[in-house]
Amino acid sequence: MREKYLWLAIAVLTVLTMGQACYIYEGKAVAKDITEQPPVEPEIHQMAHAEKASDSQWEELEKWRRTVREQINQGFPLSDRDFDVFFGDRFFAGRPSPFAEMERVRKQMSGEFRDQEKALFDGYWGKWFEQRMLMGQFRTEINRTPGEVTVTVQLPGLEGRTADVSVTDERIRLSFEAKASSERKTADTLIKRASSQSYIKILPLPEDAVPGTGKVEIKGETVIIRFARKKS
Repeated sequence: MREKYLWLAIAVLTVLTMGQACYIYEGKAVAKDITEQPPVEPEIHQMAHAEKASDSQWEELEKWRRTVREQINQGFPLSDRDFDVFFGDRFFAGRPSPFAEMERVRKQMSGEFRDQEKALFDGYWGKWFEQRMLMGQFRTEINRTPGEVTVTVQLPGLEGRTADVSVTDERIRLSFEAKASSERKTADTLIKRASSQSYIKILPLPEDAVPGTGKVEIKGETVIIRFARKKS
């Protein structure tokens, strides 16, 4: 009887030992599979990040387009802020050719409206574009030497040192206040008037300027931005 229980105990111990051995083997096999998997290359991470960024940009564009269409269709005017909210720093930073993309968006949006709504949208866009992108009375010059590109902007009436110049890899942004004065002569007196207006202007980087090298200098009513020049 005692011998019977002895053999039973030996059988139980054998089963437990075999089970533990199988568990250890499986654990090593799993670890081996994990370690033998090829590492994820940086390019794959970059592609995944780019795809997510592209999806996010597309969602933002669709949301903005819906908002603009609703306002136009309901007869509400578009203000500069309605364009600034989309065509801001996030827009410029997330696209390789933001100014070309801006024109593509304009054409696509304009083509979606009927004649009357199209005229309204084009008018609002033109007003905003002139306010933000066209320099008007603020003369801009680009000069080049073999190693440097210089952008010079004349801001007549610039108040003190109010010019705030921001340079990124995609654009130049000028925010400033400028005075304007006028005179009107009547029969016996000369009437002078002065006013001050705030401006925000956005310029593309010169094509041959090296991004990230812009250095800003303000002299009186002149803003000077110097870039290293790309080697041809």
